[in-house]
Amino acid sequence: MATTNTGDRVLRPVVALLYLNLLISVAFAVLTFLHKDGILDYQVLHWESTGQANPADRAGTRASLESVLWIRPVSVLVIAIVYVRLAGRLKLGRRSTYIRLLVITVLGLAGLVYLVVAAEFPDWMRAGQAAQAVVLLVLFLLLCTKRVRGFFSKQGRVPAKV
Repeated sequence: MATTNTGDRVLRPVVALLYLNLLISVAFAVLTFLHKDGILDYQVLHWESTGQANPADRAGTRASLESVLWIRPVSVLVIAIVYVRLAGRLKLGRRSTYIRLLVITVLGLAGLVYLVVAAEFPDWMRAGQAAQAVVLLVLFLLLCTKRVRGFFSKQGRVPAKV
């Protein structure tokens, strides 16, 4: 197990970035909920203008897009539970927690890059997704530093006193 002082210093920026990412996610989930009609209007018009939807079936297009729009707030809730649990477990210095966080960060970054590039969202949502992607990129780079990796290595751990 790693020492507490070393763990606090090494992990403080990691935990801060986790919570910053979570804060951005929650903020955009709330904004999505508050502006769902505007977002759906934007998406329906975009789909119609690109030929992905029939203007005569606007209600059907809107209904299908609305069901997809709710994925973000639900995923934010799941991610919030995972992040809080991971943040609490980081101080234990377990390599499995580090690997789990690294995988979640990479998958989250890939998902956000996809949303910024391919999804049909208004510019203000893309800006928020890009900001969140930057936070995850910084988190990934921080996780790859020698200091953080060392904290989770066998050599970085201090045996527990019995």
